[in-house]
Amino acid sequence: MHIVSRGYFVRDLIVLILSLMIVALLLLMEKNTKRNLRFRYFIRVFNSLLGAFILVALAQVIGVLLRTDVLYGNAAFSVVRSILLTFGAFFLFISSILLYIPFAKNRYSIVPIAVEPTGKFSYGGYFGDRETAYRLFIELTKGQRIPGLAVTRDPPDVFRRRLGLKLVPVIWISKVNHEDAVEPTKLAPLWDNIRRFFEETNMDKVVLIDCLEYLILENGDKAVLKLIMNLKDIASMNRGMLIVVADGEAVDEKTMGILSSELRPVGELEGYLK
Repeated sequence: MHIVSRGYFVRDLIVLILSLMIVALLLLMEKNTKRNLRFRYFIRVFNSLLGAFILVALAQVIGVLLRTDVLYGNAAFSVVRSILLTFGAFFLFISSILLYIPFAKNRYSIVPIAVEPTGKFSYGGYFGDRETAYRLFIELTKGQRIPGLAVTRDPPDVFRRRLGLKLVPVIWISKVNHEDAVEPTKLAPLWDNIRRFFEETNMDKVVLIDCLEYLILENGDKAVLKLIMNLKDIASMNRGMLIVVADGEAVDEKTMGILSSELRPVGELEGYLK
C-alpha cells in the first residue's frame, strides 16, 4: 500500500486511533454505566454518545484509506465519509444537549440524600457468628429500613431467599461470569464497591461480609484483614456498620485475635436494637 499524502495520512490516523480508544472505553464502561444510570432516558443519551464516536471512527477509517492508493480520489467514499462525520457530529451534539434537557425542564434535580441520625447505633466494625450476624442484618435492613449490602459466596437470589429479603443488593464472590459477581482475588473492585456504598448517602447503612474464610483462602489473611480494617474506618466515618461473619472453627486463632482487637462483638450491636 502506497501512502499518497503522508501529512494528512498521519493526521487522520491519529484521529482514528483516538476515536477507537474512546469507543473501546465506552464499550468497557457500557454495562456498569447503563446499570447505574437506571433511567431509560439517560441510557439513550449514552447510546447516542457511543453511536457518535462509532460513526467518527468509521469515517476516519475511510479517511485514512483515502490518503492511500487504496481509495485515493474515490469521490463516492469521500461523500460517505462526509456523511458519517456529519451524523457523528450531530449525535455528539444531541447527546450533549439531551443530558441537560431534563434538568432544564425541572424534571430532575441532584440533591444529597440525608437522614438525621437516630443516635441509637455506634458506627464501625463488628464481628460474630453467622446466626447472630444474619439476624441483625435482617433486623437492620428489613425491620429498621436501613440500606444494606451483602457480600457472600451465595448467588444473590439464593442469599436473599435464605434471609427472607427481596431487594437488598448482593455482591457475589465468585469466579463465574455474572453481573453481580466479583472474583475473589479482585479485592480492589470489591473495596471500591463497598466504599461507594458507604459514602454515597448521608444516612445509616450496613454491610454484611459473609465470606471471610473464602477471601482469606484466595488472597491470604494479610490482604483480607487490611481490607476489613480499611472498611471499618470508612464505615465509622460514613454512618456505617460493617458486620463480618467470623466462625472460630473456620478462622485461625491469629486472625480471630486481630478481628477481636479491631472490631467489636456483634452482640454490642444487638444491644442497640433492644
